[in-house]
Amino acid sequence: MNVTNPKVTIFFLAFLPQFTDPSRGSPTLQVLLLGALFMVSTLLVFGSIAWAAGFIGERLKRSARAQLAMNRIAALVFGALALRLALSPA
Repeated sequence: MNVTNPKVTIFFLAFLPQFTDPSRGSPTLQVLLLGALFMVSTLLVFGSIAWAAGFIGERLKRSARAQLAMNRIAALVFGALALRLALSPA
């Protein structure tokens, strides 16, 4: 997701070099290793969130009571937004 985002690259180039130690080897290799470590940890965190969201979503889809509650909450939110829009100054 962040491969095509230039802000992430600039952030890594500005942030990661402060954690390198030239006495421990090539700083370029250390920055690449830190970037790879970030990618692995991001994959684990985002993957866990996606799995949990899928699991919870499936449970909610099976429950008629949860569906009714979500529909009522959505109606309440849309009604509040419509009221706010209707009462906002032109």
